[in-house]
Amino acid sequence: MNLSEERLKELFSRNLSVLRHRSGMTQLELAEKLNYSDKSISKWERGEGLPDLPVAMKIADLFGVSVNDLVSEKIPRKFLISRNKVIITLLSIGIAWLVAAVSYFLFQFIAPSWKSEMLFAYAVPVSFIVAIVFTNIWFKKIYRFLSVSGFVWSLCICIVSSIPVDKVTLLYIIAAVIQVLIILWFCLKKVR
Repeated sequence: MNLSEERLKELFSRNLSVLRHRSGMTQLELAEKLNYSDKSISKWERGEGLPDLPVAMKIADLFGVSVNDLVSEKIPRKFLISRNKVIITLLSIGIAWLVAAVSYFLFQFIAPSWKSEMLFAYAVPVSFIVAIVFTNIWFKKIYRFLSVSGFVWSLCICIVSSIPVDKVTLLYIIAAVIQVLIILWFCLKKVR
């Protein structure tokens, strides 16, 4: 296949735009992942230029396609990588619940008088810890924010329900302050 430079730019721009939109990324988010400016991404998507080969390889890797897919006549099909990321995240969270279920079963024999159903309550913040890890690696900022917030509040509720505390409202106030700090942290913009 012998393509002119103009045709390569046209195909690359179309395929990059499709892949970026399908992944739900903005040009700025893609630029940050590539350590490039969003102006470069915009230029590539307008067909006004092509990235260097190492950058094209990084883009292909990021979207789970080959470099050939980036310049293919056919629009790359919905890539399975994003679906697999969701499945891997859910499987990992499922493992936390499996550990809670097995632990509950064992504690029914070892210490039947202990309130072992609290293991399921503590599986919720553990699930959020797993979600924090995977959202930090693969997903958008909003999912990281929700995971961190979910962890703070589920841990607070677990502590309140498992430990007799006289001043429960103080614990909720602490959680609310932490939530405000989380909101402020996620409102920060990256400065280059």
